[in-house]
Amino acid sequence: MQINQKKISQFVLKLVVSAVLLYLLILKIDWVSVATYLTKMSWPKILLYLAVLLGGMLISAYKWQQLAKFKGLEISLWQCFQLYLTGSFINNFFPSFIGGDTYRAYQLGKASKQFAPAAASVVMDRLTGLLGAMILSLFFALLNWRVILAHQVLLLIMALIALCLLGVLVLGLLTRLPLWKHLVRLMPKKVLEFLAALHEYYAHRKIFASAMSLALLFNLVGLALLNGIIFWALGIQVGVLNYLSVIFLISIVSAMPVSINNIGVQEWGYVTFFGFFGVSGAAVIAVSIVIRILQMLVSFTALPIYLNNRKANS
Repeated sequence: MQINQKKISQFVLKLVVSAVLLYLLILKIDWVSVATYLTKMSWPKILLYLAVLLGGMLISAYKWQQLAKFKGLEISLWQCFQLYLTGSFINNFFPSFIGGDTYRAYQLGKASKQFAPAAASVVMDRLTGLLGAMILSLFFALLNWRVILAHQVLLLIMALIALCLLGVLVLGLLTRLPLWKHLVRLMPKKVLEFLAALHEYYAHRKIFASAMSLALLFNLVGLALLNGIIFWALGIQVGVLNYLSVIFLISIVSAMPVSINNIGVQEWGYVTFFGFFGVSGAAVIAVSIVIRILQMLVSFTALPIYLNNRKANS
Protein backbone atom coordinates (compact mmCIF):
# COMPACT_ATOMS: atom_id res chain seq x y z
CA MET A 1 0.00 0.00 0.00
CA GLN A 2 2.88 2.34 0.88
CA ILE A 3 4.51 1.61 -2.48
CA ASN A 4 1.29 2.45 -4.31
CA GLN A 5 0.91 5.66 -2.34
CA LYS A 6 4.50 6.59 -3.15
CA LYS A 7 3.94 5.99 -6.85
CA ILE A 8 0.73 8.01 -6.78
CA SER A 9 2.51 10.86 -4.98
CA GLN A 10 5.31 10.84 -7.56
CA PHE A 11 2.80 10.84 -10.40
CA VAL A 12 0.86 13.76 -8.89
CA LEU A 13 4.09 15.71 -8.35
CA LYS A 14 5.15 15.19 -11.97
CA LEU A 15 1.67 16.14 -13.12
CA VAL A 16 1.93 19.38 -11.13
CA VAL A 17 5.36 20.14 -12.65
CA SER A 18 3.99 19.64 -16.17
CA ALA A 19 0.90 21.75 -15.42
CA VAL A 20 2.90 24.63 -13.91
CA LEU A 21 5.41 24.72 -16.77
CA LEU A 22 2.66 24.62 -19.38
CA TYR A 23 0.73 27.37 -17.59
CA LEU A 24 3.81 29.59 -17.58
CA LEU A 25 4.38 28.87 -21.26
CA ILE A 26 0.79 29.80 -22.07
CA LEU A 27 1.34 33.17 -20.41
CA LYS A 28 4.77 33.78 -21.94
CA ILE A 29 4.39 32.68 -25.57
CA ASP A 30 2.80 34.65 -28.42
CA TRP A 31 0.42 31.97 -29.67
CA VAL A 32 -0.60 33.94 -32.76
CA SER A 33 3.02 33.73 -33.89
CA VAL A 34 3.06 30.01 -33.08
CA ALA A 35 0.04 29.51 -35.35
CA THR A 36 1.77 31.49 -38.09
CA TYR A 37 4.80 29.21 -37.96
CA LEU A 38 2.60 26.10 -38.02
CA THR A 39 0.97 27.19 -41.27
CA LYS A 40 4.36 26.91 -42.99
CA MET A 41 4.47 23.12 -42.73
CA SER A 42 4.24 21.10 -45.94
CA TRP A 43 3.48 17.41 -46.54
CA PRO A 44 6.80 16.59 -48.27
CA LYS A 45 8.72 17.85 -45.22
CA ILE A 46 6.43 15.96 -42.86
CA LEU A 47 7.01 12.76 -44.86
CA LEU A 48 10.77 13.34 -44.72
CA TYR A 49 10.54 13.81 -40.97
CA LEU A 50 8.58 10.56 -40.57
CA ALA A 51 11.12 8.66 -42.69
CA VAL A 52 14.03 9.91 -40.58
CA LEU A 53 12.06 9.24 -37.38
CA LEU A 54 11.55 5.60 -38.33
CA GLY A 55 15.18 5.36 -39.43
CA GLY A 56 16.32 6.64 -36.04
CA MET A 57 14.09 4.13 -34.27
CA LEU A 58 15.57 1.38 -36.42
CA ILE A 59 19.09 2.38 -35.33
CA SER A 60 18.03 2.24 -31.67
CA ALA A 61 16.24 -1.08 -32.18
CA TYR A 62 19.38 -2.57 -33.73
CA LYS A 63 21.50 -1.32 -30.82
CA TRP A 64 19.11 -2.84 -28.30
CA GLN A 65 19.04 -6.11 -30.25
CA GLN A 66 22.84 -6.35 -30.03
CA LEU A 67 22.77 -5.61 -26.29
CA ALA A 68 20.10 -8.27 -25.76
CA LYS A 69 21.94 -10.89 -27.81
CA PHE A 70 25.08 -10.28 -25.77
CA LYS A 71 23.05 -11.45 -22.77
CA GLY A 72 21.87 -14.55 -24.62
CA LEU A 73 18.38 -13.14 -25.26
CA GLU A 74 17.30 -13.93 -28.82
CA ILE A 75 15.07 -11.36 -30.46
CA SER A 76 14.68 -10.27 -34.07
CA LEU A 77 15.29 -6.74 -35.28
CA TRP A 78 11.63 -6.47 -36.26
CA GLN A 79 10.53 -7.50 -32.75
CA CYS A 80 12.90 -4.93 -31.24
CA PHE A 81 11.48 -2.27 -33.52
CA GLN A 82 7.91 -3.22 -32.57
CA LEU A 83 8.73 -3.10 -28.86
CA TYR A 84 10.44 0.27 -29.30
CA LEU A 85 7.37 1.61 -31.03
CA THR A 86 5.08 0.13 -28.38
CA GLY A 87 7.26 1.59 -25.63
CA SER A 88 6.87 5.01 -27.25
CA PHE A 89 3.10 4.50 -27.28
CA ILE A 90 3.05 3.62 -23.57
CA ASN A 91 5.15 6.69 -22.76
CA ASN A 92 2.19 8.83 -23.82
CA PHE A 93 0.43 7.76 -20.63
CA PHE A 94 3.25 7.19 -18.11
CA PRO A 95 5.75 9.52 -16.41
CA SER A 96 8.93 9.98 -18.45
CA PHE A 97 10.22 6.88 -20.29
CA ILE A 98 9.86 4.56 -17.28
CA GLY A 99 6.63 2.89 -18.42
CA GLY A 100 7.87 2.09 -21.92
CA ASP A 101 11.23 0.80 -20.70
CA THR A 102 9.63 -1.45 -18.09
CA TYR A 103 7.34 -2.85 -20.78
CA ARG A 104 10.27 -3.53 -23.13
CA ALA A 105 12.25 -5.31 -20.40
CA TYR A 106 9.28 -7.46 -19.43
CA GLN A 107 8.44 -8.47 -22.98
CA LEU A 108 12.07 -9.33 -23.70
CA GLY A 109 12.60 -11.41 -20.58
CA LYS A 110 9.22 -13.12 -20.15
CA ALA A 111 9.87 -16.09 -22.48
CA SER A 112 13.07 -17.22 -20.73
CA LYS A 113 12.22 -15.66 -17.35
CA GLN A 114 15.54 -13.79 -17.55
CA PHE A 115 14.27 -10.46 -16.35
CA ALA A 116 17.55 -9.17 -14.86
CA PRO A 117 19.51 -9.51 -18.14
CA ALA A 118 16.53 -8.07 -20.04
CA ALA A 119 16.35 -5.07 -17.71
CA ALA A 120 20.12 -4.62 -17.97
CA SER A 121 19.91 -4.50 -21.77
CA VAL A 122 17.22 -1.81 -21.63
CA VAL A 123 19.10 0.25 -19.04
CA MET A 124 22.34 -0.03 -21.01
CA ASP A 125 20.42 1.02 -24.11
CA ARG A 126 19.27 4.15 -22.26
CA LEU A 127 22.65 4.82 -20.67
CA THR A 128 24.57 4.64 -23.93
CA GLY A 129 22.03 6.96 -25.52
CA LEU A 130 22.45 9.45 -22.68
CA LEU A 131 26.24 9.17 -22.78
CA GLY A 132 26.14 9.71 -26.54
CA ALA A 133 24.13 12.91 -26.08
CA MET A 134 26.55 14.11 -23.40
CA ILE A 135 29.61 13.44 -25.55
CA LEU A 136 28.13 15.24 -28.55
CA SER A 137 27.01 18.18 -26.38
CA LEU A 138 30.51 18.60 -25.02
CA PHE A 139 32.12 18.11 -28.44
CA PHE A 140 30.08 20.79 -30.18
CA ALA A 141 30.36 23.09 -27.16
CA LEU A 142 34.14 22.94 -27.48
CA LEU A 143 33.84 23.80 -31.17
CA ASN A 144 31.55 26.69 -30.25
CA TRP A 145 33.50 27.70 -27.13
CA ARG A 146 33.29 31.46 -27.66
CA VAL A 147 29.47 31.36 -27.59
CA ILE A 148 29.43 28.96 -24.63
CA LEU A 149 31.76 31.23 -22.62
CA ALA A 150 29.41 34.14 -23.32
CA HIS A 151 26.53 32.40 -21.54
CA GLN A 152 27.20 31.34 -17.96
CA VAL A 153 24.28 28.93 -17.84
CA LEU A 154 25.58 27.00 -20.84
CA LEU A 155 29.09 27.03 -19.40
CA LEU A 156 27.85 25.65 -16.08
CA ILE A 157 25.83 22.89 -17.75
CA MET A 158 28.78 21.88 -19.94
CA ALA A 159 31.00 21.76 -16.85
CA LEU A 160 28.46 19.45 -15.15
CA ILE A 161 28.33 17.22 -18.22
CA ALA A 162 32.14 17.02 -18.27
CA LEU A 163 32.09 16.03 -14.57
CA CYS A 164 29.44 13.37 -15.24
CA LEU A 165 31.48 11.86 -18.06
CA LEU A 166 34.57 11.92 -15.85
CA GLY A 167 32.56 10.24 -13.10
CA VAL A 168 31.50 7.44 -15.46
CA LEU A 169 35.13 6.92 -16.43
CA VAL A 170 36.27 6.84 -12.80
CA LEU A 171 33.48 4.42 -11.88
CA GLY A 172 34.53 2.14 -14.71
CA LEU A 173 38.11 2.18 -13.47
CA LEU A 174 36.94 1.60 -9.90
CA THR A 175 35.27 -1.68 -10.89
CA ARG A 176 38.70 -3.00 -11.86
CA LEU A 177 40.19 -2.35 -8.41
CA PRO A 178 40.12 -4.73 -5.40
CA LEU A 179 38.12 -2.11 -3.47
CA TRP A 180 35.12 -2.78 -5.71
CA LYS A 181 34.87 -6.37 -4.46
CA HIS A 182 34.47 -5.09 -0.90
CA LEU A 183 31.86 -2.53 -1.92
CA VAL A 184 29.64 -5.00 -3.74
CA ARG A 185 29.42 -7.19 -0.64
CA LEU A 186 27.42 -4.41 1.01
CA MET A 187 24.80 -4.35 -1.74
CA PRO A 188 21.51 -6.31 -1.78
CA LYS A 189 21.56 -9.44 -3.92
CA LYS A 190 19.09 -8.12 -6.51
CA VAL A 191 21.05 -4.88 -6.90
CA LEU A 192 24.30 -6.81 -7.14
CA GLU A 193 22.92 -9.06 -9.89
CA PHE A 194 21.72 -6.05 -11.83
CA LEU A 195 25.04 -4.17 -11.50
CA ALA A 196 26.93 -7.29 -12.50
CA ALA A 197 24.80 -7.56 -15.63
CA LEU A 198 25.59 -3.94 -16.50
CA HIS A 199 29.29 -4.37 -15.76
CA GLU A 200 29.53 -7.19 -18.27
CA TYR A 201 28.78 -4.69 -21.03
CA TYR A 202 31.45 -2.29 -19.86
CA ALA A 203 34.01 -5.08 -19.44
CA HIS A 204 33.40 -6.34 -22.97
CA ARG A 205 34.97 -3.52 -24.97
CA LYS A 206 33.69 -4.64 -28.36
CA ILE A 207 29.99 -4.66 -27.46
CA PHE A 208 30.32 -1.42 -25.45
CA ALA A 209 32.13 0.35 -28.30
CA SER A 210 29.52 -0.88 -30.78
CA ALA A 211 26.66 0.33 -28.57
CA MET A 212 28.30 3.73 -28.10
CA SER A 213 28.90 4.08 -31.86
CA LEU A 214 25.24 3.35 -32.54
CA ALA A 215 24.22 5.75 -29.75
CA LEU A 216 26.25 8.53 -31.35
CA LEU A 217 24.75 7.72 -34.76
CA PHE A 218 21.22 7.79 -33.34
CA ASN A 219 21.80 11.15 -31.64
CA LEU A 220 23.08 12.64 -34.89
CA VAL A 221 20.33 11.16 -37.07
CA GLY A 222 17.37 10.47 -34.79
CA LEU A 223 17.75 13.66 -32.79
CA ALA A 224 19.82 16.41 -34.45
CA LEU A 225 18.85 15.74 -38.07
CA LEU A 226 15.28 14.85 -37.13
CA ASN A 227 14.62 18.06 -35.20
CA GLY A 228 16.55 20.06 -37.78
CA ILE A 229 14.04 19.03 -40.42
CA ILE A 230 11.25 20.73 -38.46
CA PHE A 231 13.33 23.88 -37.98
CA TRP A 232 13.90 23.92 -41.74
CA ALA A 233 10.25 23.14 -42.45
CA LEU A 234 9.07 26.07 -40.33
CA GLY A 235 11.63 28.45 -41.77
CA ILE A 236 13.44 28.99 -38.46
CA GLN A 237 16.99 30.28 -38.92
CA VAL A 238 19.69 29.22 -36.46
CA GLY A 239 23.40 28.64 -37.09
CA VAL A 240 24.37 24.99 -37.51
CA LEU A 241 27.03 25.10 -34.78
CA ASN A 242 24.71 26.97 -32.40
CA TYR A 243 21.99 24.42 -33.13
CA LEU A 244 24.29 21.46 -32.48
CA SER A 245 25.57 23.08 -29.28
CA VAL A 246 22.17 22.88 -27.57
CA ILE A 247 19.97 20.30 -29.31
CA PHE A 248 21.58 17.43 -27.39
CA LEU A 249 21.24 19.38 -24.15
CA ILE A 250 17.50 19.51 -24.66
CA SER A 251 17.34 15.72 -24.97
CA ILE A 252 19.36 15.35 -21.76
CA VAL A 253 17.11 17.74 -19.85
CA SER A 254 13.99 16.12 -21.31
CA ALA A 255 15.17 12.71 -20.07
CA MET A 256 14.89 13.88 -16.46
CA PRO A 257 11.87 12.08 -14.90
CA VAL A 258 10.32 15.18 -13.36
CA SER A 259 7.19 15.52 -15.48
CA ILE A 260 4.65 13.46 -17.42
CA ASN A 261 6.34 12.29 -20.62
CA ASN A 262 8.67 15.35 -20.31
CA ILE A 263 5.70 17.64 -21.11
CA GLY A 264 6.65 21.19 -20.21
CA VAL A 265 10.30 20.33 -19.55
CA GLN A 266 11.07 19.77 -23.23
CA GLU A 267 9.28 22.97 -24.21
CA TRP A 268 11.16 25.02 -21.63
CA GLY A 269 14.38 23.46 -22.85
CA TYR A 270 13.66 24.68 -26.39
CA VAL A 271 12.70 28.16 -25.22
CA THR A 272 15.67 28.54 -22.86
CA PHE A 273 18.53 27.10 -24.89
CA PHE A 274 17.57 28.42 -28.32
CA GLY A 275 16.73 31.73 -26.69
CA PHE A 276 20.47 32.22 -26.13
CA PHE A 277 20.81 32.54 -29.92
CA GLY A 278 17.92 34.93 -30.41
CA VAL A 279 15.36 32.37 -31.60
CA SER A 280 11.88 33.38 -30.49
CA GLY A 281 9.93 31.32 -28.01
CA ALA A 282 7.00 31.11 -30.42
CA ALA A 283 9.24 29.58 -33.10
CA VAL A 284 10.65 26.79 -30.93
CA ILE A 285 7.28 26.07 -29.30
CA ALA A 286 5.93 25.52 -32.81
CA VAL A 287 8.81 23.07 -33.37
CA SER A 288 8.00 21.23 -30.15
CA ILE A 289 4.27 21.03 -30.97
CA VAL A 290 4.90 19.57 -34.42
CA ILE A 291 7.39 17.04 -33.03
CA ARG A 292 5.03 15.95 -30.25
CA ILE A 293 2.07 15.52 -32.58
CA LEU A 294 4.00 13.58 -35.22
CA GLN A 295 5.75 11.32 -32.72
CA MET A 296 2.49 10.65 -30.90
CA LEU A 297 0.71 9.75 -34.15
CA VAL A 298 3.52 7.37 -35.11
CA SER A 299 3.51 5.76 -31.65
CA PHE A 300 -0.24 5.13 -31.85
CA THR A 301 0.36 2.78 -34.78
CA ALA A 302 1.65 0.38 -32.10
CA LEU A 303 -1.76 0.14 -30.42
CA PRO A 304 -2.67 -3.18 -32.16
CA ILE A 305 0.71 -4.64 -31.12
CA TYR A 306 0.15 -3.54 -27.53
CA LEU A 307 -3.35 -5.02 -27.42
CA ASN A 308 -2.14 -8.32 -28.90
CA ASN A 309 0.64 -8.56 -26.31
CA ARG A 310 -1.84 -7.84 -23.52
CA LYS A 311 -4.12 -10.55 -24.81
CA ALA A 312 -1.22 -13.01 -24.98
CA ASN A 313 -0.16 -12.18 -21.39
CA SER A 314 -3.67 -12.53 -19.94
